[in-house]
Amino acid sequence: MSEARDAEEQARDITLDTYRYLRAGMAIMVGLLAAGVVGERLHATCWQESISAYYYTTAHSVFVAALCAIGVQLIVYRGSSDTEDALLDLAGVLAFIVAFVPTGSPGQVCGAAGPWAKWEPAITNNVWALIIALLLAYIASRWMYRRTHTDQHRSVLGEIAVWLLRVVLALGLIAFVFRRDLFNARAHGVAAGTLFAAIIVTVCLTAFVARRQSPTPEAPHPRIYYRLYQVIAVLMLATLLIVIGVHLLLTPWSHAILVVESLLILEFAAYWVAQTIELWKTPNRAALLPGNLRTQLAHKREERGPTGLAKDMQELKRHPAGERLMRAL
Repeated sequence: MSEARDAEEQARDITLDTYRYLRAGMAIMVGLLAAGVVGERLHATCWQESISAYYYTTAHSVFVAALCAIGVQLIVYRGSSDTEDALLDLAGVLAFIVAFVPTGSPGQVCGAAGPWAKWEPAITNNVWALIIALLLAYIASRWMYRRTHTDQHRSVLGEIAVWLLRVVLALGLIAFVFRRDLFNARAHGVAAGTLFAAIIVTVCLTAFVARRQSPTPEAPHPRIYYRLYQVIAVLMLATLLIVIGVHLLLTPWSHAILVVESLLILEFAAYWVAQTIELWKTPNRAALLPGNLRTQLAHKREERGPTGLAKDMQELKRHPAGERLMRAL
C-alpha cells in the first residue's frame, strides 16, 4: 500500500514539475528573445523598427529559436479546458509561422546581417517542413488514440475551437500553395495577430475559471489572480489593437511598432509568470474548483466531430445560465 502511494506521489510530482517547466519556459523564452535583441543593439548603430525586423540581424537564430520553443510549449501544454487547449494549440502552430515567415525586408539593418537576408527559399523549405511535421504528428496521434481506445470527446466550445484551428490552417495552406506572393507578404502579420488573439481569449477563460475557484492551501488567493488576469487580458487587447493601428496608420515615429510589440510580448510573459506562481502546487486549474464546478468543466459531448453539435448547443440551454459556459468549455 505504501509503495503504491509512493509511486502515485512520484507520478504527481513528475506531472507537476512538467507543468512548472512549461509555464516558466514561456517567460524564459521571452527573456531569451529580449537578451538577443538587446545584445544585437549593443553592437549596432540603432534599434530596428520592430521586433520582427531582428530576423534580419545577428539575433536571427535567437528570434527563430525562441518562437519555435514557445510554439512547442504552447502545443504541449494541456489547458484546463478543451477550448483553452485548442486555442493554445492554434497559437503554438502560428508561432512557427511567425518564426519562419518574416516581415518584408526592413529599410535598414543597423547591425550586421547574415545570409538569411535572402529569405524566400528559407520560407519554402521551413514551412514545408512544418506542414510535414504537423501531418505526421496528426497521423501518429490519431493512430495511437484509436489503437489504445483512449480517444476523448470534446466539449461544445472545444469542438468549435478545434474546427477553427483546422480552418485557419487550411486557409494558410491554400495561400502557401496557390498564392505564395500573398503568403510571403501577409502570413507573418496575420499569424502574429491571430496568435495573440488566441492568447487573449485564453487569458479571459483563465479569469473566468479563476473567479470560481475557492481558496485552497495550494492557491489561497484566487481573487487576486482573477483580477490580475482581467488586467492582463485588457492590456493585451488594448496593446494588440494599438499594434494593428500603428501598422495601418504608418505613424511617423519609426520605433512605435517596436515599443508596442515589446509591451505585448511582456504582457504575454507576465501571464505565464502569474500562472507559474499561482499554480506552483497543482498541475491543473480544474483541481482548484469545487466539486460541482469541476464536474461541469469536465462535461463532454456524446459524439465526436461536428455531428450533433447544434443539438448539444440546444441541450446546454436547458441548464441554468450560470452553468452554461462552464459546461461548454
